[in-house]
Order: sequence, then C-alpha cells, then structure tokens
Amino acid sequence: MSDDDVPVGALLGAAYQAVVHGQNMAAREAVELVRQLGFEKDGTAKPFRFAYQRTEATEDGPQVRTVHATVPLLSLVNPPAISIDKAAISMSLHLISQSTENGPAYTSASGSGVAAAEGAMPRLKGRIVHKSDKNATLTIESTLKQRDLLGSSRLSQLLDAAVSDRDSVWYQVLEQAEAFRTAAAAFIDAVARDGSTGTGVGVRQWLQQLWQLKESVTDAVSAYRDGLLEKIPELHQRWGNECQKLTWIDRHTEPEEMAALRRAFIAAARHVWNALLPGKPVAAFGPPTLDQLRDRFHTAVAALAAAPPGLEGLPERLRDLEGAVAQGCIAREYKQPEDVVTATLDRYNQTAETIRTMWNLLVQSPESRAAQDELASAAKDVWDALLRDTEPVDFRTAFRGIEGLESECRRLLGELETQARRLLPARRGETTMNALEIARGSARAVWIETERACREQTPLAELTRKISQRFATYNKSIGRVNEGYSEQKQRLGPEWNTGARVWNEAARRFWAILLDTRSRPVTDIAELGSP
Repeated sequence: MSDDDVPVGALLGAAYQAVVHGQNMAAREAVELVRQLGFEKDGTAKPFRFAYQRTEATEDGPQVRTVHATVPLLSLVNPPAISIDKAAISMSLHLISQSTENGPAYTSASGSGVAAAEGAMPRLKGRIVHKSDKNATLTIESTLKQRDLLGSSRLSQLLDAAVSDRDSVWYQVLEQAEAFRTAAAAFIDAVARDGSTGTGVGVRQWLQQLWQLKESVTDAVSAYRDGLLEKIPELHQRWGNECQKLTWIDRHTEPEEMAALRRAFIAAARHVWNALLPGKPVAAFGPPTLDQLRDRFHTAVAALAAAPPGLEGLPERLRDLEGAVAQGCIAREYKQPEDVVTATLDRYNQTAETIRTMWNLLVQSPESRAAQDELASAAKDVWDALLRDTEPVDFRTAFRGIEGLESECRRLLGELETQARRLLPARRGETTMNALEIARGSARAVWIETERACREQTPLAELTRKISQRFATYNKSIGRVNEGYSEQKQRLGPEWNTGARVWNEAARRFWAILLDTRSRPVTDIAELGSP
C-alpha cells in the first residue's frame, strides 16, 4: 500500500469504536455520581432531613404542627444518565481503484468450526484527493438522550418503599407515643400528689426516677423522627437500667390505684418500644401481677415434673400443689375472706410435707435440683402475694442432704438389729456372722459411708456406686436367709413371720431413703408358708 492509500475498513471501524467508547464513559460517570451523591462510605443511603408545617383540625380549632421528615437523598434526585441515542456516520472518499479477490467471504471468529463461505470479495483502494474541491470527508452526528440507569427503577422502588415503610412505622410510633405521654402524665401526677409510695425512697427521688424513664421513651421517639436510629438501642438500654433500680416497690404498701397507673405506664412504654425495636424484650419494674406469678409457678411445676430421673407419684403431688395455688389466686381475685385463702395454703403445705418424704438421696440430678429451686422460689413469691408475711412449707428439706434423716435412719437400723437378734441370734462360739447379720451389716455400713460422703462432698456418682454395691450384698444375703436356716424357722414358727414382717418394713423404708426401690426392689425375708 502506498502512502496515499487509505485503510477504509480501519477508518470506518474507528468511527464506530468512538461511539461505543463514548457510551461506556457516560455510563461509568453516571454510576460514580450515584455512588458519591447518594451513599455514605459504609453503604447506607444519605438522608435528607426537612421540616414543614401542617394545619390540623382539633377540638380547640385549627392547630399548626411542625412535621419532621427524613428521606433518602436519591429519592429526590434524578441522576444524569446520558446515552447516545443515534449516531450517523458519513464519509466521502475518492476511489481510485477497485479489485475483486477470490477467497472466504467470512470466517468463524469464535472458533466454532463452521465452514467459511466461498465466493468473491471486493477490495477497495482509496486515496485522498489533494484538490481543494474534492477533499475526502468523515462526519459523525450523534443524538444524546437522558435515560434511566440500568437498575435505577429498582433502586427507586426500594427507596420509595423505604420512605413508605418508614412513614408507616412513624405514624405507628407517633400513635403509641401519644398514648404513652397520656399514661406518663397520669402516673407522674398521681405520684406527685400521693406520699404513700412505699418504704424505699421519698417522693422526690421517685419522681426523678419516673422522669428518667419517661425521657428514655420520648428521646427515642425524637431520635426516630430525626433519623438518628443509632441512638434508639442506647436509650432502650437506659430504660432497662432504670427499671432495675426500682426493686423497692412493695405490693403490700403500694395503693391499688397507683399499681394500676404503674402497669398502664409500663404497658404504654412497651408499645412504643415494640414499634421502635420489634422483638426486643422490654424491661418492667414493680412487683409482678398475680397472673404472672401463677404462670411462673405453672412453668416451674412442669419443669420439675419433667426433670430426670423422676419420682413415682411426684407428678400427681405437683398437680395438687398447683391446684392449691390456683384456688388461692381465685379466692384473692374475687376478694374472698382471708381464711379462705389461708385454707388453700394449708392444703398446699400438707402436700408439700408429703413430697418431702418422697425424696431419696440419689434423686439429685443437676436438672432436678435446679427445677426444685425454681419451684420453691416461685411458690414463695406467689404465696407472699396471696398472704402477706407467709412462707409455704419447703418441700426440698428432706433431700438436700442427710440433715433431718439421721434419726430416722438410725431408728431403722436399730430395728434391723433387734430383729436380727430375734430371728437368727448368734450362737455361742460362732466366729462368722450368719446371713442376716451380714445383711444388717451392709445396711449399717452404707449409712456410715453416706454420712462420710455428705460431709466430704463426695461426687454423687461415686456415692451411688457404693450404695449400689452394699445394696447388692444385702439382697444376696437375704436370699441366703430364705434358702437356709430351716431349723431356726421351724423352731420360731409364727414368731418368725412376725419378726420377718417388721424387718421387711424397716428395710424397705431404709433403702428407699438412699435409692429408687421401684427399679431395684428390696428383697424381703420370706415368711413361713409363703410360696
């Protein structure tokens, strides 16, 4: 190609490439503008805050109220998005020659293996004419048009929805906030007029605490109005901290009217917090209601009934406890005489005494102990609410250790020793114990080991193993008694049966203190004439 030859294909391609490159740069510039204008560095939308006045009709006539609003900035701005709608490329060129070459008219650019078409392909050769009236020209005419960014419609939908959702929440918050202000004003005014607020603090400090609670809620509403959402969790925590300081309120000295206002104040605040922070727990203050105490007791009963390893007859007795509590709550709710409520406590205490005798030392799993502690605490609270300065019987006393069991176990061991001497007295000159003496010795030894284990706080698993070993020795020895000693049995006759019954009753009660005799029964001394 000579110096005057012009590459026509490259010239046309460069023109089209310039159009595409210009479109690419315009798109990049539009995206960058949206990023810088509409979003913070952390990716959150930049807010635009403004206020306007609105006239509302009220009972006192038209009132002008200032309304504050916050919207995403991009919802107010139409980002520029210039695109090349049309490009007209015109070129005039003085052709000086034309030739035709045989060869592929086109080839596969993708490497797909499709065969190229065979045929004639024209080859053009041009040269710029140097004469002034015949110069070659290249002209690109383009038309620009404002278009939506790719995905901008979806972005607008999201922002509009955010504004719409926020407005919806705001109206809900505003509605709950008005109710809270009414409840707070009534409560604070009542406290200011009344001096009987309990024994914990004076009226001045009580009012100060209430104002701090009120301001926690109103400040959170203002923060939402101004778009300062990051402040709301901190104010919610402040509400909880202030509630924890109000443990001094006594249900027995707080007037009923004041208690009703306090509960209304807390309920109104809870509605506001639930609107601002859905799902977050809201702290309360003051003594719980009787219904709340009864629900707590019911939950504790269910937990103890389900706690391993279980105890035969316990679920039925626990239902009796729950029934007594329910009757007491109903009697108090309907303002029945005091002696009616006292009678329900008496029924509760009788059942609690029965449960105390049911425990044994091995029914002490961590789950069971935790459930028993919770039920005892719930019982104490609910009965204190029903009857002032009253504490129910503690059903846990017998199983907390060996305290209270020493005298009973020693009495039972003494009964076994008495019957052993009566049924199979040691013969003069014998150096080995008979089977009944071995059984009695096993019972005595296991009690000594249990006392030592409780003093030294031996792990429960180790104590269980020792008791199980002694129990196995006991049953084996009683089995030997039943298989032999026929001469002694015949000689005693009916006296043998009497002594066997006394022995069996004492042995069953003794071993029931230490282990679950339902799953591991105690072997009885067989009476004469029994199969």
